[in-house]
Amino acid sequence: MAVKVLIKRTCPKDKERELFHIIKEIRRMVPLQPGYISSEYLKSIGEKSEIAAISSWYTLEDWQAWFESDERKEIQSKIDAIPGVETEYSIFRYIKTR
Repeated sequence: MAVKVLIKRTCPKDKERELFHIIKEIRRMVPLQPGYISSEYLKSIGEKSEIAAISSWYTLEDWQAWFESDERKEIQSKIDAIPGVETEYSIFRYIKTR
């Protein structure tokens, strides 16, 4: 069953450029991953600097394979090294409402 993954990052305004540069690396790599469907990237309008990525995957296992990959971990370590940047992950599945 398909899943959606919400990745929310908070970032100090003065570190946004550095973060966006690294996010571009992810944007180049993730579409090549097995089970990847699509994604979108959003930036909050408010004063607090929040960046969100919402990606769709065919299965939870597809997402987990990417999440556990050395490639992703290497990129995430670069993000984690930016002072003040925090990353949160939430995984959602589709539900029937009828």
